[in-house]
Amino acid sequence: MKRKTIAIVTLLAIVGGLYLTFLPPEQDPHYYAAACVAIKDMHDTPDSADFPDKLREVITNENASYAVDKVAFDKHSTQGAIQRYRQLSEQDKNRTRQSIDDCLSVMLPKKTD
Repeated sequence: MKRKTIAIVTLLAIVGGLYLTFLPPEQDPHYYAAACVAIKDMHDTPDSADFPDKLREVITNENASYAVDKVAFDKHSTQGAIQRYRQLSEQDKNRTRQSIDDCLSVMLPKKTD
């Protein structure tokens, strides 16, 4: 009986560890804002090949200037911001190019209660 309990606890620990290992990290909203800066100020879109480098540049500049909480560059969050842009309709993509505020209203996910 004791062996069975230890085996079950061990199995649950392994399954829990695997779940946490393969659970995708939460998307950092800083990357949506960085994408908006790159789209508006740098006149670049996530469809271009060097967009991840532009995001890295925006995040680096943010960290170098005014940010109290530094944001570490994360490739997963970069890809998440790019995927978010690609899923937008053409009308929303055009809105992202209007202003930073319009871009943020389109790019930031809507909170559901």
